[in-house]
Amino acid sequence: MLKELERFYTDYCGEIRKEADALRGEQMPPVTEELFAIYENTGNRLKYESAYFLRRKYLAVFGLKGIQDGEERDIRKLEEVIRDICGEECWALPAHVNRKEDENWRIYIDLFAAETAQTLAEISGLLKGRLSAGVLETVRREVMRRVLIPFAESRAPYGHWEYGGSNWCAVCGGSIGSAALYLMGEQPQAACVAGEDAETPEMLLRITDRICYSLEHYYLKSFASDGTCLEGLGYFTYGMTYFAGYAQQLYEFTAGKRDLFRNEKLAKIAAFQAKCYFPSGKTVSFADGFTDDTFRPGLTFFLAMKYPGAAIPPMERAAGLNDDHCFRWMGLYRNLVWTKRYADFLRREKCSGETPGYAGTEAFQIILPDAQWSICRSRNGAGMAAKGGHNGEPHNHNDVGSFFYINGKDFLLADLGCGEYTRDYFAEKRYGYLCCRSLGHNVPLIDGREQLPGGGYGCDGFRADGAGRTVISFAGAYGNPNLKSLVRTLDWDEATGTLQVEDCFRTTGRLQSVRENLVTQWKPEIEGGTIWIYGAGKGCVISVEDSDAEIVSVHQGFSDHGGILRDVWLLQWEVLWEGAQGQVKSCFRVEAL
Repeated sequence: MLKELERFYTDYCGEIRKEADALRGEQMPPVTEELFAIYENTGNRLKYESAYFLRRKYLAVFGLKGIQDGEERDIRKLEEVIRDICGEECWALPAHVNRKEDENWRIYIDLFAAETAQTLAEISGLLKGRLSAGVLETVRREVMRRVLIPFAESRAPYGHWEYGGSNWCAVCGGSIGSAALYLMGEQPQAACVAGEDAETPEMLLRITDRICYSLEHYYLKSFASDGTCLEGLGYFTYGMTYFAGYAQQLYEFTAGKRDLFRNEKLAKIAAFQAKCYFPSGKTVSFADGFTDDTFRPGLTFFLAMKYPGAAIPPMERAAGLNDDHCFRWMGLYRNLVWTKRYADFLRREKCSGETPGYAGTEAFQIILPDAQWSICRSRNGAGMAAKGGHNGEPHNHNDVGSFFYINGKDFLLADLGCGEYTRDYFAEKRYGYLCCRSLGHNVPLIDGREQLPGGGYGCDGFRADGAGRTVISFAGAYGNPNLKSLVRTLDWDEATGTLQVEDCFRTTGRLQSVRENLVTQWKPEIEGGTIWIYGAGKGCVISVEDSDAEIVSVHQGFSDHGGILRDVWLLQWEVLWEGAQGQVKSCFRVEAL
């Protein structure tokens, strides 16, 4: 592990230098009124955001390069970048402001306005002796004007995020708190506890008190009791990066008097990440997640130092500089400092050999009972994950009772994960998107209808035994009174990676049809009751028990998070014929090839 760590650190430093060389002679793209208005006129977010985040790349690269090497040419380029970003009309994204109804839209704290404030404050704090007095004053003025003063002078909650259980709470709050400590915490190791230190500005106390309250009472409580982030693995990384960054900064600033890490739930939260990785490095993609997510090394190593159960995923999935297309400074900078700190920790502990690594190698079935997730692995590289839950979860997809099947690096029966973020994706038309609606998941259609959105539609029974069996009861997800019960039993064979699925439907005579629905992103081959799916390297065969089943393949399109149109095939067959009553079973088997 230590050698892998040192290799990553060396490569990461090299990546910073390479990007600085590539960008040094270039100018940042402008963020224009025309680009800003595209979202308002069409709902497209990508065009404005591509320019916005490329500008944040310049800021991150030259900030990191200036801290790493301290070359004068990089400091001067960094000053140029800082002035340009401080001159932006609005730090928030068009998707998060309403210019028609809010005359003060230019000063609004969303994720990225808060992140920008934190980035500028930390860079100016770390390079205080190198940056010009004019640049330092510009940073202070703009961060105070756009973020810190508006937040401090607002009545709690500032917005939906301050008392909200999502990544926004941690990202906005952590960014604001961190920026405040840099710009107002002139006295190192100040008490920062109301009434204990007259030299600590009253505004700083107000800000840190509010941030700590929202993080403890809303953000941490948003995780399931078993530590699961229901928003998805990527949002675990996003929120926890800003929580941990601010919490550690506050801990050091107050000499340990304010310790957000004391929360007992954090040990389980810290252990969640590695449970979502398969040995191939692929990841659980429930909610707005991804099948090929990466982990932030700095955050992961920091958590591993604090919590013994926070194992480290396969190192080949460690995120480099360009793996975060938003170029979020909080994580990128801590990839440097926390990776180095962890390497020093391993040397002190003499752990250069075996160290805590990939989680779950001792258990082929990982159960997260509160989130109602079951994740299974096999000896031959196949895997499966299934979920219960309900259809009102954060970043919800209508996917109660769904599962996916993976063999090696190939997701053969898919959970599509995150789609392209547009205006409609987070509005009333969300469940028109294939990746969000139940049609885009491995769950049946009842009377031709899909599952319904909302917390009232969900699982009414979930059980996993640790020996490969998962049982999910989820008739309630459909809101159909003629479906008395729907129980899905998934039996996993650790040795072969074979998945046996049995769906048991109890119905009334008024239920007209039940149609199985499986999802794949690989063009299938169908012969009778057998389906072959071949991925890039591995495959599977699906055997439908009903020999009379007429399996059809329906081609669909899916716009992924990057806006790229992907092929999807829906595999469907009828289970329940018109007028059937009582109990009907559907069985099929998925075997690794």
